[in-house]
Amino acid sequence: MRNSPKLCVVFLIMVLLFGPSHELAPFWPDTTVTVINNLGGPLLTVHCKSKDDDLGIHIVAANKDYHFSFQPNVWKTTLFFCSFQWNNQVKRFDIFDATRDEGVGEKFNWTIKPNGPCKLGKKVKCFPWK
Repeated sequence: MRNSPKLCVVFLIMVLLFGPSHELAPFWPDTTVTVINNLGGPLLTVHCKSKDDDLGIHIVAANKDYHFSFQPNVWKTTLFFCSFQWNNQVKRFDIFDATRDEGVGEKFNWTIKPNGPCKLGKKVKCFPWK
């Protein structure tokens, strides 16, 4: 019985590390990314991926949005990158980068403009395409 505190600690670590991937309730809220087509007319094709997940291709009409939710990993290395296509253009951007975005909330709203994506919030911050 003297090993039971160690077993409890090991069990707690296993739940924290592997709970989200096994449909157990997480101890932290989901992160949600919303992408709004603000191109001024054309349809926007969005294809987002991470190292582990391909979220598929989504067509977003003008002034409409596409969103997805996920659990960032405990190592703070989660990265979702997206390609954006409209007319004859293809652009790329890291829509969620844990090193840039962790610690500033769980909801990230982006508006997609021809010259680059802009993160919405108290202050709007625009970024160049990659």
